Amino acid sequence: MSVSITAPSDEITLCAVAGEVDQFTVEELRRRLIGSLDAAASRVVVDLSMVTFFGSAGLRALIEARSRIEQAGRRLLLVTGPPCVERLLAAAAGVVTFETTTGLAGALLDAA
Repeated sequence: MSVSITAPSDEITLCAVAGEVDQFTVEELRRRLIGSLDAAASRVVVDLSMVTFFGSAGLRALIEARSRIEQAGRRLLLVTGPPCVERLLAAAAGVVTFETTTGLAGALLDAA
């Protein structure tokens, strides 16, 4: 799994995730997402469009990150797409929901 954090604008911190998000890799995702709070951006966009496996450990990391991001007065937006991400978010929808979009371009334009 790889995680990159960039700032495409003053309003957005972008966290791009690629590869498998599971119990063995999730700590890196959690650390980088929580670290993204150091930036002053009002929105954190997590791009999951290149994820090839997304397990429940990844969902727990997103729930924790969303809580911290919202406590800081910011918004979290997930860019979804892969069936593995869509299935897990759909299964969890009765318990937790996220603001989502299927395209990174739209996410970046919406925040601009």
